[in-house]
Amino acid sequence: MGTTTRFLLSCGILAALVLLIWIPAVSADDDNDMPGPIDTVNVGGGKGWIDTYCNVDGASVYFDGTYKGKIAGGLLSVGVSPTGTPVKTIKVTKSGYSSWAGSPPYMPGDGGHVSVYATLNRVTTSPTKRPVDTGSIYARSSPSGASIYANGVFYGYSPLTITDLEPGSYSMKAVLSGYSADAQIVNVHEGQTSSYYPTLQPSPPSPRDTGMVSIRSSPSGAAVYVDGDYRGTTPLSVSLYTGSHDVTLRLSGYSDWTSTVYVTAGGSQTLYPSLSTAISGMLTIGLAPAGSQVYLDSNLVGVTNSAGAFTISSVTSGNHIVKVTAQGYNDWIETVYIKPNTNNYVQVSMTPSGSSPAGALGTVQIVSSPSSAEVYIDNVFRGYSPVTLTQIGAGQHTLTLKLSGYTDYVSTISITAGQTLPVAVTLTPAPTPTPESPLSPIVTVGGIAVIAALCCFSVRRI
Repeated sequence: MGTTTRFLLSCGILAALVLLIWIPAVSADDDNDMPGPIDTVNVGGGKGWIDTYCNVDGASVYFDGTYKGKIAGGLLSVGVSPTGTPVKTIKVTKSGYSSWAGSPPYMPGDGGHVSVYATLNRVTTSPTKRPVDTGSIYARSSPSGASIYANGVFYGYSPLTITDLEPGSYSMKAVLSGYSADAQIVNVHEGQTSSYYPTLQPSPPSPRDTGMVSIRSSPSGAAVYVDGDYRGTTPLSVSLYTGSHDVTLRLSGYSDWTSTVYVTAGGSQTLYPSLSTAISGMLTIGLAPAGSQVYLDSNLVGVTNSAGAFTISSVTSGNHIVKVTAQGYNDWIETVYIKPNTNNYVQVSMTPSGSSPAGALGTVQIVSSPSSAEVYIDNVFRGYSPVTLTQIGAGQHTLTLKLSGYTDYVSTISITAGQTLPVAVTLTPAPTPTPESPLSPIVTVGGIAVIAALCCFSVRRI
């Protein structure tokens, strides 16, 4: 055999060996990469198949952690040895899907099949959301203290800052008792503080129904008080809110008349009270210094006893000026209202001479009959009688009262610091001038005739 022939034979044998080694390796690689039935390497006799069904093609299948292939057409069959090591876990995975893991119900027999069903679910991921910066609203009402609401949610009282608000529009509202509510739209921007400055307006009073009450007293000129407030003199018509009201009439020399009236909406009624002549009551002065002199309406009526008390009987009901004087003390003067058939007790509080507990100012109480007179202090109008004027400087002042149909009242009053001076005035009706009587027609004609006769007589003489 030549050299060339031996060389070729050696090359052929070497190529056959290479093929024998390469072909099994390629087969093994194909089993791992390509879907379809594959054989197991488990040691044992016989052969069966585990059929893995899956709803996702291309999913990878692992037996006890060993890769076996991919799902194709919804199936991967893997050959196993019925008598070899049993398969405990089967896992099916694919990117973008949730993994599935399970176990075969049993190992297949020789030539048999066991089915396993795996279902993979797609994993949904939420898109990344950029964090949003919040904003704020600073609320300050005028006046302060209002309740602040944003989109109907109460946040507190003004002034305040509402933080951590997402950007957008907010319906703001400010509410304060006695004021009309304010509502505005405020826009909030990222990282910024918006302002809300509501100016609240006082709420208009709720309309109330009224009725009319007319008062015609006998005699007229009585002062009318409704619920304790002076309203004028009779005859008088007043508009009152619906409901019950206390009406009191007062006139010097007559007993007070009091009644309760009920006013209906839109209704009208007339009262005809007849005032009765005033009756008397008693007046007791107490806690004055012993031996103090007691004056009633400028008349000395007696002195207090050792206990500082003095009683006056049969005092006509109504307002009276009571003065108490004592050596070493400032005079005590008050207007006292005497209730009929009652012992009216007045406690006197006198201060030592020279002391001025209330500073350099005093008070004057002015009542007049009839009432509603214009009151002037030093020619300055101060109101209508009855009236109490405070903060009057100590010293001499000119008091003037004016009322149509009456003579002006002018007097000098002395105000003492820290004390109240009562003044009761009875106005005098103005005199009515006597009108001149017109000449009668007869007198007029007679006069003309006399003048004519004198003229004729004079002509004839000429």
